[in-house]
Amino acid sequence: MGYDVFLGCVIPARFPFLEASSRKVCEKLGIELNDIEGFSCCPDPTGVEQIDHETWLALGARNLSLSENGGIISFCSGCVETLKGVNYYINKDPEVKEEVNAILKEVGRKYDGKTSVKHFAQVIHENLDLLREKVEKPLTGFKVAVHYGCHYLRPSDIIQGDDPFEPNTLDDIVNALGAESIPYDLKLECCGNPVDKSDKDLSLLMIDNKLKSIQKAGANCVTVVCPACYQQYDFNQNELNKRNNSNYNFPVFYLSELIALAFGYTPQEIGLNFHRMRTKAFFEEIGFPQ
Repeated sequence: MGYDVFLGCVIPARFPFLEASSRKVCEKLGIELNDIEGFSCCPDPTGVEQIDHETWLALGARNLSLSENGGIISFCSGCVETLKGVNYYINKDPEVKEEVNAILKEVGRKYDGKTSVKHFAQVIHENLDLLREKVEKPLTGFKVAVHYGCHYLRPSDIIQGDDPFEPNTLDDIVNALGAESIPYDLKLECCGNPVDKSDKDLSLLMIDNKLKSIQKAGANCVTVVCPACYQQYDFNQNELNKRNNSNYNFPVFYLSELIALAFGYTPQEIGLNFHRMRTKAFFEEIGFPQ
């Protein structure tokens, strides 16, 4: 298995430890990651596309045109949505492809619309049997609230990676690691991160509602597959505790971090010390060896 790895902006700039755990997992599973010189911002599906659709298409198509293996893997749901979306629009309308390639010609590029794009989690799910074989330390005691997030599932006609109403890929992966995926009422609701810059109070209300639902269901940790969602959960629990006198203390794991722990990597090796919601007390409470 080999893919050109598309890191995007947020993970390498703000959360490089998430990249580190993802690379360790890929190495353990024999997934070859090819680094491509010249990849830029995807660009952001909640920003650039809303301002100028043509610019969004051209920037995304340029990135896709750089893929040498014809296949891209990304650890970020937003990047996957953009790159899959660009493919969708270009292949849907020959005129759009022609217009985009007229723009790319100015920088010496051309895109044929044939580069496939997969989320890291999709690739993992396609190799569940291999995943189970590599588990060295089953995640016994991990009662995980899986947060799919918006971009991982929707728009479903573009993403086509899971059922948008009854998804199971992330739950299957969590359960394969020996953990338990805990159902909760607001599982498919947005975390509120995209609202943060325009309405901080609404953003906090949205994540507060999610955390209340998770707490009520009896989960003891959260897993995500999007850096924006990670930021929303990891950064705002203490803020909510100060505002509302709540007692949230959920460790927030990127999916790659859960897998890496199950593969035998230590918390230090995958950078869990960089999380705001600390994990040491959690591990001690459930008796997970560190």
